[in-house]
Amino acid sequence: MIHPLWHRFPMVYQQLEQIQQRLEHVAVLREPQVHALIQQQINAGGKMLRSGLMLMLARLGNPDNDDLITAGAAIEALHLATLVHDDVLDHADLRRGSDTVSAKSGNREAIYAGDFLFAIYFQLLSEQNPATTDLATNARVMKHIFMGEVDQNGPSAPLIPSVSEYLKAIAGKTAALFALATYTGATIGQLDFTEKKAAYRFGRQLGMAFQMIDDLLDYTQTTATLNKPVLEDLHNGIVTLPLIYAYQNVPEQLAPMVGTAAKIAANSDRIAAIVSEHGLPQARQLATRYTDKAINALAPLPDARIKQELRKLTQQLLQRDH
Repeated sequence: MIHPLWHRFPMVYQQLEQIQQRLEHVAVLREPQVHALIQQQINAGGKMLRSGLMLMLARLGNPDNDDLITAGAAIEALHLATLVHDDVLDHADLRRGSDTVSAKSGNREAIYAGDFLFAIYFQLLSEQNPATTDLATNARVMKHIFMGEVDQNGPSAPLIPSVSEYLKAIAGKTAALFALATYTGATIGQLDFTEKKAAYRFGRQLGMAFQMIDDLLDYTQTTATLNKPVLEDLHNGIVTLPLIYAYQNVPEQLAPMVGTAAKIAANSDRIAAIVSEHGLPQARQLATRYTDKAINALAPLPDARIKQELRKLTQQLLQRDH
Protein backbone atom coordinates (compact mmCIF):
# COMPACT_ATOMS: atom_id res chain seq x y z
CA MET A 1 0.00 0.00 0.00
CA ILE A 2 1.44 3.35 -1.08
CA HIS A 3 1.04 6.26 1.34
CA PRO A 4 -1.81 8.72 0.55
CA LEU A 5 0.83 11.48 0.41
CA TRP A 6 1.44 10.45 -3.21
CA HIS A 7 -2.17 10.32 -4.41
CA ARG A 8 -1.90 13.70 -6.14
CA PHE A 9 1.09 12.50 -8.19
CA PRO A 10 -0.36 9.60 -10.24
CA MET A 11 2.80 8.89 -12.24
CA VAL A 12 4.98 8.91 -9.12
CA TYR A 13 2.41 6.75 -7.33
CA GLN A 14 2.55 4.12 -10.09
CA GLN A 15 6.34 4.08 -10.05
CA LEU A 16 6.36 3.73 -6.24
CA GLU A 17 4.12 0.68 -6.60
CA GLN A 18 6.70 -0.78 -8.99
CA ILE A 19 9.53 0.06 -6.57
CA GLN A 20 7.69 -1.65 -3.72
CA GLN A 21 7.06 -4.73 -5.86
CA ARG A 22 10.71 -4.83 -6.92
CA LEU A 23 11.88 -4.70 -3.33
CA GLU A 24 9.40 -7.41 -2.31
CA HIS A 25 10.76 -9.59 -5.10
CA VAL A 26 14.44 -9.26 -4.18
CA ALA A 27 14.10 -9.17 -0.36
CA VAL A 28 13.64 -12.92 0.00
CA LEU A 29 15.16 -14.67 3.01
CA ARG A 30 15.28 -18.41 3.69
CA GLU A 31 14.40 -17.79 7.36
CA PRO A 32 10.56 -17.70 7.24
CA GLN A 33 9.84 -15.55 10.29
CA VAL A 34 12.42 -12.87 9.52
CA HIS A 35 11.41 -12.91 5.86
CA ALA A 36 7.77 -12.32 6.84
CA LEU A 37 8.72 -9.43 9.12
CA ILE A 38 10.82 -7.73 6.43
CA GLN A 39 8.01 -8.11 3.91
CA GLN A 40 5.60 -6.71 6.50
CA GLN A 41 7.78 -3.61 6.93
CA ILE A 42 8.06 -3.15 3.15
CA ASN A 43 4.27 -3.13 2.89
CA ALA A 44 3.46 -1.32 6.15
CA GLY A 45 2.50 1.99 4.56
CA GLY A 46 5.70 3.97 5.06
CA LYS A 47 5.88 7.25 3.17
CA MET A 48 8.57 6.04 0.72
CA LEU A 49 9.60 9.68 0.89
CA ARG A 50 13.18 9.21 -0.27
CA SER A 51 12.35 7.21 -3.39
CA GLY A 52 9.35 9.47 -4.07
CA LEU A 53 11.59 12.54 -3.99
CA MET A 54 14.03 10.75 -6.28
CA LEU A 55 11.23 10.21 -8.80
CA MET A 56 10.09 13.83 -8.57
CA LEU A 57 13.62 15.16 -9.20
CA ALA A 58 13.95 12.86 -12.21
CA ARG A 59 10.76 14.38 -13.63
CA LEU A 60 12.58 17.69 -13.96
CA GLY A 61 14.62 15.99 -16.68
CA ASN A 62 14.09 12.56 -18.24
CA PRO A 63 11.68 10.52 -16.10
CA ASP A 64 11.31 7.62 -18.55
CA ASN A 65 14.22 5.51 -17.43
CA ASP A 66 13.87 1.96 -16.15
CA ASP A 67 16.83 2.55 -13.82
CA LEU A 68 14.53 4.68 -11.65
CA ILE A 69 12.66 1.62 -10.36
CA THR A 70 15.88 -0.23 -9.54
CA ALA A 71 17.43 2.87 -7.95
CA GLY A 72 14.28 3.52 -5.91
CA ALA A 73 14.25 -0.05 -4.63
CA ALA A 74 17.94 0.31 -3.68
CA ILE A 75 17.24 3.49 -1.71
CA GLU A 76 14.30 1.87 0.08
CA ALA A 77 16.43 -1.20 0.92
CA LEU A 78 19.15 1.03 2.38
CA HIS A 79 16.61 3.03 4.36
CA LEU A 80 14.89 -0.07 5.72
CA ALA A 81 18.27 -1.59 6.67
CA THR A 82 19.08 1.47 8.77
CA LEU A 83 15.64 1.31 10.43
CA VAL A 84 16.04 -2.36 11.35
CA HIS A 85 19.41 -1.63 12.96
CA ASP A 86 18.05 1.52 14.67
CA ASP A 87 15.28 -0.55 16.24
CA VAL A 88 17.91 -2.78 17.84
CA LEU A 89 19.81 0.20 19.25
CA ASP A 90 16.61 1.89 20.46
CA HIS A 91 14.96 -1.28 21.84
CA ALA A 92 11.93 -0.37 19.72
CA ASP A 93 8.92 -2.68 19.66
CA LEU A 94 6.84 -0.94 16.99
CA ARG A 95 7.69 0.44 13.57
CA ARG A 96 4.97 1.70 11.21
CA GLY A 97 2.38 0.20 13.53
CA SER A 98 3.84 -3.33 13.29
CA ASP A 99 6.22 -5.41 15.39
CA THR A 100 9.87 -4.67 14.68
CA VAL A 101 12.14 -7.50 13.60
CA SER A 102 14.10 -7.23 16.85
CA ALA A 103 10.95 -7.32 19.03
CA LYS A 104 9.53 -10.34 17.23
CA SER A 105 12.64 -12.40 16.44
CA GLY A 106 15.42 -11.01 18.61
CA ASN A 107 18.37 -8.67 18.15
CA ARG A 108 20.63 -11.21 16.45
CA GLU A 109 18.04 -11.95 13.78
CA ALA A 110 17.41 -8.23 13.32
CA ILE A 111 21.11 -7.55 12.74
CA TYR A 112 21.17 -10.34 10.15
CA ALA A 113 18.05 -8.89 8.50
CA GLY A 114 19.58 -5.41 8.36
CA ASP A 115 22.82 -6.76 6.92
CA PHE A 116 20.82 -8.69 4.34
CA LEU A 117 19.04 -5.50 3.27
CA PHE A 118 22.40 -3.73 2.91
CA ALA A 119 23.42 -6.58 0.59
CA ILE A 120 20.20 -6.10 -1.40
CA TYR A 121 21.05 -2.42 -1.73
CA PHE A 122 24.43 -3.27 -3.30
CA GLN A 123 22.84 -5.89 -5.53
CA LEU A 124 20.36 -3.37 -6.90
CA LEU A 125 23.11 -0.79 -7.42
CA SER A 126 25.03 -3.32 -9.50
CA GLU A 127 21.97 -3.86 -11.72
CA GLN A 128 21.72 -0.18 -12.72
CA ASN A 129 23.27 1.37 -15.80
CA PRO A 130 26.85 2.30 -14.79
CA ALA A 131 26.40 5.62 -16.59
CA THR A 132 23.74 6.67 -14.07
CA THR A 133 25.15 4.98 -10.96
CA ASP A 134 27.51 7.21 -8.97
CA LEU A 135 29.18 4.60 -6.77
CA ALA A 136 31.49 7.14 -5.14
CA THR A 137 28.53 9.22 -3.94
CA ASN A 138 26.70 6.11 -2.71
CA ALA A 139 29.77 4.99 -0.78
CA ARG A 140 30.31 8.44 0.69
CA VAL A 141 26.68 8.66 1.80
CA MET A 142 26.83 5.24 3.45
CA LYS A 143 29.88 6.39 5.39
CA HIS A 144 28.02 9.55 6.46
CA ILE A 145 25.04 7.49 7.64
CA PHE A 146 27.20 5.26 9.82
CA MET A 147 29.23 8.17 11.17
CA GLY A 148 26.01 9.97 12.06
CA GLU A 149 24.92 6.99 14.12
CA VAL A 150 28.30 6.89 15.86
CA ASP A 151 28.14 10.63 16.52
CA GLN A 152 24.81 10.15 18.26
CA ASN A 153 25.23 6.75 19.92
CA GLY A 154 28.97 6.04 20.09
CA PRO A 155 30.82 5.51 23.39
CA SER A 156 32.34 9.02 23.34
CA ALA A 157 29.12 10.77 22.30
CA PRO A 158 28.12 13.44 24.85
CA LEU A 159 24.98 12.72 26.84
CA ILE A 160 23.66 16.21 26.10
CA PRO A 161 25.18 17.39 22.82
CA SER A 162 25.37 20.97 21.68
CA VAL A 163 23.10 22.11 18.86
CA SER A 164 26.05 21.92 16.44
CA GLU A 165 26.86 18.36 17.55
CA TYR A 166 23.22 17.39 17.08
CA LEU A 167 23.20 18.92 13.58
CA LYS A 168 26.36 17.02 12.68
CA ALA A 169 24.77 13.74 13.79
CA ILE A 170 21.51 14.16 11.88
CA ALA A 171 23.39 15.37 8.79
CA GLY A 172 24.74 11.83 8.65
CA LYS A 173 22.02 9.61 10.06
CA THR A 174 19.10 11.22 8.18
CA ALA A 175 19.98 14.02 5.78
CA ALA A 176 22.63 12.08 3.86
CA LEU A 177 20.09 9.54 2.57
CA PHE A 178 17.66 12.28 1.51
CA ALA A 179 20.51 13.95 -0.36
CA LEU A 180 21.44 10.68 -2.05
CA ALA A 181 17.84 10.19 -3.16
CA THR A 182 17.42 13.63 -4.69
CA TYR A 183 20.89 13.52 -6.28
CA THR A 184 20.15 10.09 -7.76
CA GLY A 185 16.91 11.38 -9.27
CA ALA A 186 18.71 14.32 -10.83
CA THR A 187 21.47 12.03 -12.14
CA ILE A 188 19.14 9.48 -13.71
CA GLY A 189 16.99 12.34 -15.01
CA GLN A 190 20.10 13.64 -16.81
CA LEU A 191 20.13 17.09 -15.24
CA ASP A 192 23.33 19.09 -15.60
CA PHE A 193 26.10 19.37 -13.01
CA THR A 194 24.81 22.58 -11.39
CA GLU A 195 21.30 21.14 -11.17
CA LYS A 196 22.55 17.91 -9.62
CA LYS A 197 24.40 19.91 -6.96
CA ALA A 198 21.22 21.86 -6.27
CA ALA A 199 19.24 18.61 -6.00
CA TYR A 200 21.75 17.27 -3.48
CA ARG A 201 21.56 20.47 -1.38
CA PHE A 202 17.77 20.38 -1.48
CA GLY A 203 17.67 16.79 -0.23
CA ARG A 204 20.19 17.50 2.52
CA GLN A 205 18.37 20.54 3.88
CA LEU A 206 15.00 18.78 3.65
CA GLY A 207 16.44 15.78 5.48
CA MET A 208 17.70 18.01 8.28
CA ALA A 209 14.26 19.61 8.68
CA PHE A 210 12.56 16.22 8.47
CA GLN A 211 14.59 14.81 11.38
CA MET A 212 13.97 17.90 13.49
CA ILE A 213 10.22 17.55 12.97
CA ASP A 214 10.46 13.84 13.80
CA ASP A 215 12.11 14.77 17.08
CA LEU A 216 9.41 17.34 17.78
CA LEU A 217 6.62 14.85 17.07
CA ASP A 218 8.03 12.50 19.69
CA TYR A 219 6.97 15.14 22.25
CA THR A 220 3.73 16.39 20.70
CA GLN A 221 1.85 13.43 19.23
CA THR A 222 0.24 10.20 20.45
CA THR A 223 1.22 6.58 19.91
CA ALA A 224 -1.86 6.15 17.72
CA THR A 225 -0.82 9.03 15.47
CA LEU A 226 2.84 8.04 15.18
CA ASN A 227 2.31 4.26 14.97
CA LYS A 228 5.11 3.90 17.51
CA PRO A 229 5.55 4.77 21.20
CA VAL A 230 5.82 8.46 22.11
CA LEU A 231 8.77 9.81 24.12
CA GLU A 232 10.73 6.87 22.74
CA ASP A 233 13.99 8.80 22.64
CA LEU A 234 13.65 9.91 26.27
CA HIS A 235 12.79 6.38 27.38
CA ASN A 236 16.06 5.28 25.77
CA GLY A 237 18.05 8.15 27.27
CA ILE A 238 18.53 9.80 23.88
CA VAL A 239 18.72 13.60 23.79
CA THR A 240 17.38 15.37 20.71
CA LEU A 241 16.94 19.00 19.69
CA PRO A 242 13.96 20.00 21.89
CA LEU A 243 15.71 18.78 25.05
CA ILE A 244 19.01 20.38 23.99
CA TYR A 245 17.30 23.76 23.74
CA ALA A 246 15.40 23.28 26.99
CA TYR A 247 18.62 22.37 28.80
CA GLN A 248 20.25 25.53 27.46
CA ASN A 249 17.30 27.63 28.62
CA VAL A 250 16.53 26.15 32.06
CA PRO A 251 19.53 24.04 33.12
CA GLU A 252 18.67 24.45 36.78
CA GLN A 253 15.34 22.63 36.25
CA LEU A 254 16.72 19.82 34.12
CA ALA A 255 20.19 19.15 35.56
CA PRO A 256 18.97 16.91 38.42
CA MET A 257 17.09 14.71 35.92
CA VAL A 258 19.61 14.33 33.09
CA GLY A 259 22.82 13.19 34.74
CA THR A 260 22.73 9.78 33.04
CA ALA A 261 20.73 8.03 30.33
CA ALA A 262 19.01 6.00 33.04
CA LYS A 263 17.96 9.20 34.84
CA ILE A 264 16.58 10.64 31.63
CA ALA A 265 14.51 7.51 31.06
CA ALA A 266 13.26 7.45 34.65
CA ASN A 267 12.20 11.12 34.53
CA SER A 268 10.87 11.17 30.96
CA ASP A 269 7.41 12.53 31.77
CA ARG A 270 8.74 15.39 33.93
CA ILE A 271 11.40 16.22 31.35
CA ALA A 272 8.81 16.23 28.55
CA ALA A 273 6.67 18.76 30.43
CA ILE A 274 9.64 21.13 30.78
CA VAL A 275 10.71 20.62 27.17
CA SER A 276 7.21 21.47 25.92
CA GLU A 277 7.54 24.97 27.35
CA HIS A 278 11.25 25.68 27.07
CA GLY A 279 12.51 23.64 24.09
CA LEU A 280 9.82 23.01 21.49
CA PRO A 281 9.41 26.61 20.22
CA GLN A 282 13.11 27.01 19.36
CA ALA A 283 13.27 23.53 17.85
CA ARG A 284 10.35 24.34 15.56
CA GLN A 285 11.97 27.63 14.57
CA LEU A 286 15.13 25.81 13.50
CA ALA A 287 13.11 23.22 11.56
CA THR A 288 11.38 26.10 9.77
CA ARG A 289 14.74 27.65 8.92
CA TYR A 290 15.96 24.41 7.35
CA THR A 291 12.68 24.03 5.47
CA ASP A 292 13.26 27.50 4.01
CA LYS A 293 16.81 26.49 3.11
CA ALA A 294 15.47 23.44 1.27
CA ILE A 295 13.00 25.57 -0.70
CA ASN A 296 15.73 28.09 -1.58
CA ALA A 297 17.98 25.26 -2.77
CA LEU A 298 15.45 24.51 -5.52
CA ALA A 299 16.17 27.84 -7.26
CA PRO A 300 18.73 26.57 -9.85
CA LEU A 301 16.48 23.68 -10.92
CA PRO A 302 14.41 23.93 -14.12
CA ASP A 303 11.16 25.86 -13.81
CA ALA A 304 8.33 23.38 -14.10
CA ARG A 305 5.13 22.37 -12.37
CA ILE A 306 6.98 19.61 -10.51
CA LYS A 307 9.28 22.24 -8.97
CA GLN A 308 6.24 24.02 -7.54
CA GLU A 309 5.00 20.69 -6.21
CA LEU A 310 8.35 20.11 -4.52
CA ARG A 311 7.96 23.44 -2.74
CA LYS A 312 4.46 22.50 -1.56
CA LEU A 313 5.59 19.06 -0.43
CA THR A 314 8.47 20.56 1.55
CA GLN A 315 6.07 22.87 3.39
CA GLN A 316 3.66 20.00 3.96
CA LEU A 317 6.38 17.93 5.64
CA LEU A 318 7.04 20.81 8.05
CA GLN A 319 3.38 20.76 9.12
CA ARG A 320 2.95 16.98 9.33
CA ASP A 321 1.74 15.18 12.46
CA HIS A 322 3.34 11.77 11.84
